[in-house]
Amino acid sequence: MVQRGSFHLFNVDQEAPGTRNLTYDFDMTSTDGRAFHFHGQKIVDSSVALGPWRFWKATSTLYVTISESYGRKQVLGRGMMHIKPSDFFSELFTLKASGKNIISKIRSSASFMGFFARQSMGLFLAPFTWQQYPSVTYTGYINDTSPDQTIQIVASDGVRSLLHVWEPRNPKIKPINLFMIPGASVDEKIFSLPTIEVNAVNYFTRAGYRVFVTVHRICQLMVAENDWTTYDSRLDIRACFEWIRKEHGHAPIYTISHCMGAVAYSSGLLDGTIPTKWVKGISTSQVLMNPIWSTLNMAKVLAGPVPFDKLYGWFGGKWFSCSSTRDDSYFQQLVNQILRFYPDEREEICNNVSCHRCSLIFGRLVFLFTLSSFPVYLK
Repeated sequence: MVQRGSFHLFNVDQEAPGTRNLTYDFDMTSTDGRAFHFHGQKIVDSSVALGPWRFWKATSTLYVTISESYGRKQVLGRGMMHIKPSDFFSELFTLKASGKNIISKIRSSASFMGFFARQSMGLFLAPFTWQQYPSVTYTGYINDTSPDQTIQIVASDGVRSLLHVWEPRNPKIKPINLFMIPGASVDEKIFSLPTIEVNAVNYFTRAGYRVFVTVHRICQLMVAENDWTTYDSRLDIRACFEWIRKEHGHAPIYTISHCMGAVAYSSGLLDGTIPTKWVKGISTSQVLMNPIWSTLNMAKVLAGPVPFDKLYGWFGGKWFSCSSTRDDSYFQQLVNQILRFYPDEREEICNNVSCHRCSLIFGRLVFLFTLSSFPVYLK
């Protein structure tokens, strides 16, 4: 016997963007008097977009957890419940509208059905719904991890870049130097992200490391507009090594490199610009010395008579921003609309303008750090 409970329709899932949940919670009493709690959840995500069968499967599959109602609430069982179309239509005829008269009952029914239809169509027609634009304020943690020191680095060819330094936060541990290299079009914030409770810089400085992060010439610097390549950035990385060795001794330094910063780093190691004896070890993410481009990324360069970057340059100029606003130019608004249909994994369909723009430039994103606010320079 069901005693009491609640039903929530199309709740926003805070842990999975573009996902809504239908949740059922109620207490039950068995025939022998034992008390149980029933929790059920239907998960409707972006994979249902323009897929009638997928939408039906998501809204008719209930993931169930049954536990004890009192005490430690030990989980007794988990499973899935499915509803057949015939059962669904039978259920519809059991619903009764509330209201004092026929008019109020009709209004009540229309309100419920209208809400259900709007929420359903918002998921089913996801590529055509209102677009989401970046917010200018953080909604999560505000973790200001400002560097203790910022050094202007001058490479052998005269190009100026930056090196940020964070001192260790654990006085009981002898300081260890750690050098971190970000990818293209970003800066040190991919390692000192303000929107999570503990970012990479926090973690390492608390563990006794002195952290150095370079912002090289293809990062978020105005010098990036001067047609520098990833290969050129190896000179900035070498200059950072030279400064660290001058100020903190000649011991080999462990390095963490990411994305195109890792490609620049490996280029410097392979051609001898960066002596290997300066390096204690390497951890790298996404790529190191052998980039393998996806078919979709290659299509942007090879498909058609004109590569994408040149085509964009004719109308949008040399700078492509990973962010956009409702007040952007007509051309940028057109780009936003076209990118609604950018081919991607069905489960990752969304209407976030920055997400679409980042995917266009960088390919499929495994980790989206702070790209949404950074411009990309197109040569």
